[in-house]
Amino acid sequence: MSFFGRALAILRKDLKAEWRTKARLSPMVFFILLMLLVFNFSFDLGGAALREIGPGTLWSSYVFASLLSLGRSFTDERDNDALDALLLAPGDRGAIYLGKMLGNFVFLLAIELLSLPFFALFFNLSLGFFLLPLLAVFVLGSACMASAGTLFAALSNNMRLRELMLPLLLLPMILPALISCVEATGLVLANDCCEKLFPHLQMLGVYAVVFTVLSLMLFEYAIEE
Repeated sequence: MSFFGRALAILRKDLKAEWRTKARLSPMVFFILLMLLVFNFSFDLGGAALREIGPGTLWSSYVFASLLSLGRSFTDERDNDALDALLLAPGDRGAIYLGKMLGNFVFLLAIELLSLPFFALFFNLSLGFFLLPLLAVFVLGSACMASAGTLFAALSNNMRLRELMLPLLLLPMILPALISCVEATGLVLANDCCEKLFPHLQMLGVYAVVFTVLSLMLFEYAIEE
């Protein structure tokens, strides 16, 4: 089987497993809705306040929910002793990373799109004009979190305190991307997404590509440590 064939096989397996169990999407949806509801009652996010606090509120919810999903990237394989079989299979182990990363990207993007209508509902926001620019930010932001998160999920998989180590390793690495996501979302909500938005999207795209390439090179060592 080719490199991309192995990656797509792992992606299909993860998507089918999630479709049957809803073990990752359901907790993430509940967590994000709970955080948005708490923020809705805590702040009066109308007018200018929405542009100042709304993006941070939204991406804080996404980041903490993504940690729940990324932490389960290799849980099924570890619990069912299937990870060793994947590692022993012939072929480039980078395909395991690529398949897992694509699965995480799909899960993260799905939860962002599912929760966006609730964000608009809670904070009285009309999404008509904002939808396409926000979609671009979500796609690139999800790619950044998935590319970095999959590597560190593999690295922390064999650690005793894996639930604690994943956020400690991941959050400092995605901080630049997270800041760009917040800034870009703020520009979109402020209806100022012509020239100022592109540098943030460019930075997110470069970050995702660079971290994906580095992770493909380092995954074999990370998964064995």
